Amino acid sequence: MLLEALLSMLLMIILLTWFTQLILQWQQIENSSHTEIYHFHHMIELEAQSSIFITTDKNLLQFHHHTGEVVTISFFNHKIRRQVNRSGHEELLRDVASFNITEQDQGFYLRIKTNRGEQFEKILLKKQTE
Repeated sequence: MLLEALLSMLLMIILLTWFTQLILQWQQIENSSHTEIYHFHHMIELEAQSSIFITTDKNLLQFHHHTGEVVTISFFNHKIRRQVNRSGHEELLRDVASFNITEQDQGFYLRIKTNRGEQFEKILLKKQTE
């Protein structure tokens, strides 16, 4: 009887440990999309810092650089991509349901909705002209 109780307790501890690891793995998979979004936000910030000024046109975000290059961030085929002078493309974010840009007095308001229904927002401040 004591042996059965000890074996039952040991089995419960093993199952509990396994179940805990399984839950942690699920949470890590769910948070991977957040990492991609944060990386996208970081890339947008770097682009904004290296540009002279920023414009928007029909949900395109355009970064004008002192070299004359125009970097465009656009939504195409469930992806957000980066193009330089309207040629080629670099995929910045995938599995995107919608990407909206609204220009406001102080900056640009970016809204991203993923295919999983998650929504993310970012405010990109305009550059101050002197």
